[in-house]
Amino acid sequence: MKKAKEKFVPSEEQMALMPDVSGNDVNGLGETEIRRPSPIYWQTPELTPFGPLMQFFVDRAPRDEHLYKTQMKTDEIRARTVPPVSKKRVEKDAVDWSQLVKEVGFESGAVAVGITKMRPEWIIDTFDVPYENVVTIGVAMDFENLKTAPDVPAAAEVVKQYGRAHLVTHSIAAWIHEQGWNAVSYGGSNNVPILLIPPAIESGLGELGKHGSLINREQGSVLRLGGLVTDMPLEYDSPDEFGVDDFCLNCKACQNACPPEAIHSEKKMVRGIEKWYVDFDKCLPYFNEHTGCGICLAVCPWSRPGVPENLIKKIAKRKYHKL
Repeated sequence: MKKAKEKFVPSEEQMALMPDVSGNDVNGLGETEIRRPSPIYWQTPELTPFGPLMQFFVDRAPRDEHLYKTQMKTDEIRARTVPPVSKKRVEKDAVDWSQLVKEVGFESGAVAVGITKMRPEWIIDTFDVPYENVVTIGVAMDFENLKTAPDVPAAAEVVKQYGRAHLVTHSIAAWIHEQGWNAVSYGGSNNVPILLIPPAIESGLGELGKHGSLINREQGSVLRLGGLVTDMPLEYDSPDEFGVDDFCLNCKACQNACPPEAIHSEKKMVRGIEKWYVDFDKCLPYFNEHTGCGICLAVCPWSRPGVPENLIKKIAKRKYHKL
């Protein structure tokens, strides 16, 4: 007999720090008008009512040497400055620049690079973004580490890959500066002023999964994202649809595995867009009392090495037979 999933109950210590406002309300759950998002987590604590809960998470972090060293390395990468813009501007057309930007991204460690035009509703409402071309990159987590979620190896892997994401966007921005154009590197963690998943979807890096994260056609659900903006003329990419939406509608792997039951079986309206949505008020307490989480990504069928290609073939075959 299958063992019943134990119900998660947040600690009284954490619940005492919960603000009066719902995180789902901050995120715009149920709102039918498109608007800019508000800061909610991994921002300067003063910007969000959930600032005390961020400190709660940090204070509870395991005293693990590998995790500590990984975090210090990522912090060092994040703090690096990009060299100033060259006074000599190189001129090329958008197609050539886009190809070169992607080459720099891949050479720097990205497994996916996409380009699109910034939309106002992707910019967090406490920030300004100076340029309209956004480059989104993806780096891949190691599945063997990811599948230990929510334990330390998975947490260290997340921190490590966010460090790589910062390294990639810094490298691209530095290269753009060498060509005499402007760029701002945001990486993928801590005070990033834009949402990263929407431009990643718009530029062809994947589709949104039921677990609220990106699913890429080659890497599945193991991507961590980073971004930068630039005034360099670039050619925009197109979205890549390969059947994730229908697959997630029928799959319940992440939904059934989520300890706080934060994953919905149907899409929700969020700031004027109907999409998959993870209940913030249920997810955060579990995340905070463990070493982060990532269980939903670990159990996602798309995460397993070698599986995405086979899933896409099966989806295409099923779609063909329905014609």
